[in-house]
Amino acid sequence: MLEQGEKLLIVHRRLFETDTPRFFVGEVQVYEAGIAKVKGYTFVRDLFSGNMKKKSDARTKIMSIVSGTFIVYQLPVTVLMDSVRFDLDQDGDLILRDDGGFSMDVAESVHKHQVD
Repeated sequence: MLEQGEKLLIVHRRLFETDTPRFFVGEVQVYEAGIAKVKGYTFVRDLFSGNMKKKSDARTKIMSIVSGTFIVYQLPVTVLMDSVRFDLDQDGDLILRDDGGFSMDVAESVHKHQVD
């Protein structure tokens, strides 16, 4: 299902309200039967500022993306991995961005989205 070179946003599913958000943005190195070897960057919430901080070094993780503990989003192959970051928009919603113009709203709230 996944091919080498595809880019993913992997969100650790929050099991409890007090769990802090954790994200991993990376590129698939190998995929087989629900197990992905992904190289990329880990993001964690800074407890003092509340902002998402990118860990400085790239990591390679082996993840079972069918385990139910991750929410996996496929990103465009054009996403610039070295410049990926999380920003807050004017409403305080969390946005994944890169320096190439990519933008994805990853907020858990729907207050600004209209439901028909």
